[in-house]
Amino acid sequence: MRIRPDNILLCILWMLVVTLGACFWFNTIFGFNIFSGAHWEQIATLQAAQTPVKPEFYISMFVVIFAVIMGLYLIIRPRMRKIRLPIVKTAPIHTSTKSPQQTPVQQNNPDASTLDILPTEIQPATFHQDKPVSSPSASSRPPRLNIPVPNNFARPQTQQNTPPSVKSAPATQTPQIAPELREIFTSAGYTVKPAPRVNGIQIALAAIGTNEVMWIGCVGVKTTDVRNIINAFEQIFTDTLEETSIEINGFAIAAPDAATSEFQDILMFNTPDELRQYIQQNPNPPLPADDDGMFDAYSEYIDAVINHIGKL
Repeated sequence: MRIRPDNILLCILWMLVVTLGACFWFNTIFGFNIFSGAHWEQIATLQAAQTPVKPEFYISMFVVIFAVIMGLYLIIRPRMRKIRLPIVKTAPIHTSTKSPQQTPVQQNNPDASTLDILPTEIQPATFHQDKPVSSPSASSRPPRLNIPVPNNFARPQTQQNTPPSVKSAPATQTPQIAPELREIFTSAGYTVKPAPRVNGIQIALAAIGTNEVMWIGCVGVKTTDVRNIINAFEQIFTDTLEETSIEINGFAIAAPDAATSEFQDILMFNTPDELRQYIQQNPNPPLPADDDGMFDAYSEYIDAVINHIGKL
């Protein structure tokens, strides 16, 4: 339970409302002024003399006290966070049926020639294996087989052997710098979380701190991509949280568009040493005394969000 100024003001307002309502009720029904000391002395004298008092008076007092306690509880009671993560539906993977049909033929005929494993669509119609094959003599010349070989027959192998084009800068820099970034935030008191891949980009660091703060950092990534990653997290927070707001701090190291970036809320550093100096000046504050396990619940929620966003 966290005591906030708005909750204190609401409690004071509720007590004033109940007090004014009780004053009006007792003055109208019983002619009793709850702000008068003489009236309370008269009630005490009647109770000491065992003089009967209307039961409605005591019932009204009980209702007023119950209304005050119940209203204060509803205002300052701890609220459990409701996490509603959407269900990701993945389509089943269909395997190809061409390779199993060719495998038994190759296993049953281990001594077959290379002509047996050619695809059926390119074998000539006049070629038959039903007749017994006689071993050719040394003087006889084997007949020439005019087997058409299509030009696209060897292309799939060339395409499979060609590696896809990838961005070399983030792929090579992120695994090397990520351990150093985790050490920087851990030494500053932050809790480091697993770094997922969002929008096809590998995050270099994901960490959380007190007061529901989250850090997201990338290496060699444009600031526009970092902003899109932050927007993806903020969208999930908006869809799953009702009242609590999470502050996200994003940074980029060696961003290609650092000179022309328009995002003022994304920190940009040239080297990890510059980031270390900044984090040492802004460490994670200690947990408040009235945390009551809120940080642990926040940490579990971030784990669920990272697990979910990594599957998108």
